[in-house]
Amino acid sequence: MLLTAPGGLRGPEILRRLTPKISQPTLWRVLKRLRSEGRVIVEGAARATRYHAAERKELPALRSLRMHEIVARRLVSDPDLLAVARNRLQWLREVNPHGGVYHNRWQELLDGPLDRLLRNMVEPSEEASALRRESPFTTLVPRDQRKRVFESLRSVA
Repeated sequence: MLLTAPGGLRGPEILRRLTPKISQPTLWRVLKRLRSEGRVIVEGAARATRYHAAERKELPALRSLRMHEIVARRLVSDPDLLAVARNRLQWLREVNPHGGVYHNRWQELLDGPLDRLLRNMVEPSEEASALRRESPFTTLVPRDQRKRVFESLRSVA
């Protein structure tokens, strides 16, 4: 069930979809066991907790997606930050010449319309996930928000 939900599911959503029905305490025990086995990633806390299948979205990819969502929101309110990303992309080209395919794609996106760039930054596809691994936007996530992302996404304790 979690494999079919790229955005993850909240506990009540899981309970509604399960047949036969189980109790809430039983669900929490099962989810806790799956988390301890590394098969489920937990995002958020309390009522905002979402569960993701680890096979679908590995923890680093999910963290990267969340950080790019933060940067996308910042770019909407301050497009001048694109200059910082362009400088970072140039630096990435110098320190990692093997990432040329990704660098070229980021250059195309940076030179194109902002809406296309933003869409690609937060797209949950495999291609976008691979692109985010060599991203010029990582330095645009403020330290406090980066810490929140790491704290909200937790895997095996």
